Amino acid sequence: MTPARRWLLVAVVAVLVTTPAVLRAHWPAQASSLSAVEIRARIQQSAELSWSGQATTRGTLQVPVTSSFSAVAGLLSDESQLRVWWHDGAHWRVDQTRPTGESDLIRDGGLATQWRFESEKATVTPYSTVRLPDESDVLPPTLAARMLSGAKPSELSRLPARRVAGHDSAGLRLDPADARSTIDHVDIWADEGSGLPTQVEVYAVGRHRPVLATQLTDLDLGVPPASVTQFHAPQGVKVSFHAAIDAAAGANAFAPFVPPSSVAGLARRGEPSDLGAVGVYGRGPTAVIAIPLRGNIAAALRAQLRKSGSSTDTAEGTGLSVGPLSVLVPPGHYGAVLLAGTVTPATLEKAASDVRAHGRFR
Repeated sequence: MTPARRWLLVAVVAVLVTTPAVLRAHWPAQASSLSAVEIRARIQQSAELSWSGQATTRGTLQVPVTSSFSAVAGLLSDESQLRVWWHDGAHWRVDQTRPTGESDLIRDGGLATQWRFESEKATVTPYSTVRLPDESDVLPPTLAARMLSGAKPSELSRLPARRVAGHDSAGLRLDPADARSTIDHVDIWADEGSGLPTQVEVYAVGRHRPVLATQLTDLDLGVPPASVTQFHAPQGVKVSFHAAIDAAAGANAFAPFVPPSSVAGLARRGEPSDLGAVGVYGRGPTAVIAIPLRGNIAAALRAQLRKSGSSTDTAEGTGLSVGPLSVLVPPGHYGAVLLAGTVTPATLEKAASDVRAHGRFR
């Protein structure tokens, strides 16, 4: 056989081997017969599935913040490429790649490790469910679960199926019925077989494009090796230990504040073991968080909000709305409680009033 014919044969075999996989990735999705409520039930049942894959997230909100909240701003305003190994809710790893470098976030039971590759530094802290959003919170499965928390059947409807990451994904729309919410609707697609969410798009009131979109681009519904979700410091990496993973977790554990049981008609939520100085209120797309801040941090954040040019000062403090996110920093240098949430500014002001009236510093 001549060299030309040999290479032609190799090319033909390669096409025959790879074409079915390529075609499957681009096949139109099979229509789903599941109802909206059934899709939601499958999503809930998928909560402890093991999986691994890659995801792309895109945020379009330009949030003015101080250094204490810069990571949140990045999640809401940038595009990120994420590589994920998810063993279960207490054991996972998310690697984030950006033009500026790579950072890894690893949860191994009660510990969280943040590793910034370029700096050769890793920080180990106690894991806290009360914290600022991080990369794990913008993955399709975790974001979908949060948005659907407390959803009523009347708020759910079907969307056409999509092919996402090579998986037929049934479509579901959440239309919040609560007029206090600043989220217009949330579109979710979940793998037909497993119920694992593969794509989520969050739309703010008055906007026609998603303010936050996250999509799996690769998905393996298998159990990742346990060694991947454990941190083993490479040679030369400096490991330090901190008491809290971020400003919210630190405030929740150590701030001398007792938040009220409800604000603006929204009940406080969370497991008894998680209840500390930070108050988290509401459900799904109608949520408020109240974080007690040190005076210098509150003053810096208040000044940063005022730089935006669209902030407002009221009796309850300095407020700013960016898409569906409302932020309010009360006046004063001691006992300031930052309020933020996906609720209207009027709702957040009522929440601030309730915190001032019924919360207490010890």
